[in-house]
Amino acid sequence: MPLPDATLPAAARTPAVTASGPCDTTRSDTTRSDTTRSDTTRSDTTLFDAVLFDLDGVVTDTAVLHAAAWAALFDEVLPELADPPGPRFDPVADYRRMVDGRSREDGVRSVLADRGLTVAEGSPGDAASQRTVHGLSARKQELFAAVVAQRGVVAFPSTVSLLRRLRRQGIRSALVTSSRNSGAILVAAGVAGLFDTVVDGTDAVRLGLAGKPDPATFLEGARRLDVAPARAVVIEDAEAGVRAGAAGNFGLVVGVDRAGNREALVAAGADVVVEDLAALDLSEPPPASCICGRAAAASSDWRLVYDDVDPAQEGTREVLCALGNGFWATRGAALGTVADGVHYPGTYLAGVYNRLETDLADRSVEDEHLVNGPDWTSLTLTAEGSPLRPGAPSLLSSHRELDLRRGLLTWVNRYRDTSGRTTRVVSRQLVSQAQPRLAGLEVVVHRPR
Repeated sequence: MPLPDATLPAAARTPAVTASGPCDTTRSDTTRSDTTRSDTTRSDTTLFDAVLFDLDGVVTDTAVLHAAAWAALFDEVLPELADPPGPRFDPVADYRRMVDGRSREDGVRSVLADRGLTVAEGSPGDAASQRTVHGLSARKQELFAAVVAQRGVVAFPSTVSLLRRLRRQGIRSALVTSSRNSGAILVAAGVAGLFDTVVDGTDAVRLGLAGKPDPATFLEGARRLDVAPARAVVIEDAEAGVRAGAAGNFGLVVGVDRAGNREALVAAGADVVVEDLAALDLSEPPPASCICGRAAAASSDWRLVYDDVDPAQEGTREVLCALGNGFWATRGAALGTVADGVHYPGTYLAGVYNRLETDLADRSVEDEHLVNGPDWTSLTLTAEGSPLRPGAPSLLSSHRELDLRRGLLTWVNRYRDTSGRTTRVVSRQLVSQAQPRLAGLEVVVHRPR
């Protein structure tokens, strides 16, 4: 049966593909630098319970020191490993792309693989003179120590100010880094006492935790702080670290762009990108473009709008656009989609669940998982034998809008076939609030022209 009439906004009638990027914050840090803990206050309206910081490039200005050490290492060894040695290691582009945020061993593997080279793995006790993964890692550590001794270590003033402000507010903090020099670096920078816990490269080896971009070390930091990832913030300057924060489903992932790397941080999954932490304000919720699956600007506070297709955000968008009434609920997936790693169409019924145990670090957590019911929205439209769905090569534009006042989800997708004809598919969907077992789906196909 047709759904109640609803006037589509102009964006739905003539949709255009636009990518909504992360927001910028502009408030400066003006708080006092009080480091005491006895006067901490905690507001019931605090958005987050903890903040997890990377070290190099976020807390201390040591990223440039690491880059210099990596460049010196490969200037030394590449001529020995290859003839000709190939391009030199770029301390900006190569560092950012292949080693930043990773363990020393992973960095060695990444750079050598990029140049089509391999060496034996060796063992953790290898001397710095040995041309193995562990030997080269040890040599890089020697070079880094020499650079630190020569140049010293400086903490970013804005980061120190933020750490002190978090302490006054009673918000816990953790340092999560792949570095095995964290203790000495923190002492040298004068910030050793500002973190509630530290998870570093030594801990990762001892606990068998995968390095970034795997979220294991961040999850371990959250576990030590006794905080759920959804209630914690990750602050990173490396693409690998941002990917780890996003993969760990943390409440907010902040990218710090000190080297013109904004677009890469956004692509890696940063919700917010700032050039300096003085511009970061955690006291107010970010706009929808930061935390609501990167929503587009809406026509009112009661509409959630997406004007692009972003596989990395699709899981979040399907959840936020879910329709339900307390008896059952259906994820806001597009017509014709299947569970494929990007989409996950599903319907869930109250009281129908499965109990599972999940091993997290050194403890077992028991959860109740909702179980999928039949997908009543399962409908696939095809043209020239190919399905019409978001992500298809024939897709021209996609517009999704959730009207929160009426509980109405609208999709408007446009496709172009091999003959150059355009087909527009408009679907509207609701789950009744008045009749718990009633839902409706309307699909209108506008003929190719």
